[in-house]
Amino acid sequence: MKLVRILATVVVALVALVVVALVVVYALSERRIRRRYDVSVPRIAVTTDAEAIARGKRLATIVAPCGECHGGDFGGKVMIDEWAMGTLYGANLTRGRGGIAAAYTDADWVRTLLHGVRPDSRSVVFMPSHDFHFTEEDTADLIAFFRALPPVDRDIPAPHVGIMARALSFGPLPLLPAELIDHDHVSFARPPQTTDPVVVGRHLVDTGGCHGCHQPDLSGGAGPPPGAANITPTGIGDWSDADFLKALRNHVRPNGTPIAESMPAAYGLMTDDELKAIRAYLRTVPATGKKTKSQDKQAE
Repeated sequence: MKLVRILATVVVALVALVVVALVVVYALSERRIRRRYDVSVPRIAVTTDAEAIARGKRLATIVAPCGECHGGDFGGKVMIDEWAMGTLYGANLTRGRGGIAAAYTDADWVRTLLHGVRPDSRSVVFMPSHDFHFTEEDTADLIAFFRALPPVDRDIPAPHVGIMARALSFGPLPLLPAELIDHDHVSFARPPQTTDPVVVGRHLVDTGGCHGCHQPDLSGGAGPPPGAANITPTGIGDWSDADFLKALRNHVRPNGTPIAESMPAAYGLMTDDELKAIRAYLRTVPATGKKTKSQDKQAE
């Protein structure tokens, strides 16, 4: 009986500790979620001509495929719906019911894309503003495209952040992108001033938000399971340009293994010159990390 009482006491103590930990995680994360950011929003000139809209469409559908989170019609979609993680939706970017385009001013778009901050001064949730580095023209063209989208009537519920997502936000999960941006020094990306493929390739990698899944050093491991591959010379150093283009367009590595569906197929729609420029840049980054199991596997 004494042993039973001891075990019961230990169990109660452990349960109490877990409850306290959950309360602390919730309280601290809620404070972060409710934090307001006073940021400086630069003015930009947004044109609505056909060329600007076309450039914005190409950015939003190919170079930085926003539809991966916001849906093919940009009317929003469920990204996460699990009790522990919560329910997170990609916003409806159109002018339809439940969309934000009708209400967003130029400043609202810039604040969101550049600072990761919503019009109510709080951080966007899980929108990777810290990973995408757009030029001023890119930003203006994206705004023009979003405003020109056919309206989609789709109400998007406010995000519900589960306790697991809250806990992971203190570690690897970029739940609140505004926390990851240096708001005093952030600025629009500078467009390449040269046709050097390495410079152009780096710009495309930054514009496309590749660092979000492949990590700042491009050694991989982040993003949806099983995690993005190592795209430094350690991982793809023996790939040719043809291998790289085939991998992005057919989702198959040179060794025959498939690339995970979480890698957006839209990147493969870039031109040959753009993909070769990205490959040229990736050859110049430091070789780091390890190959993934898929990269090591030999074709049978």
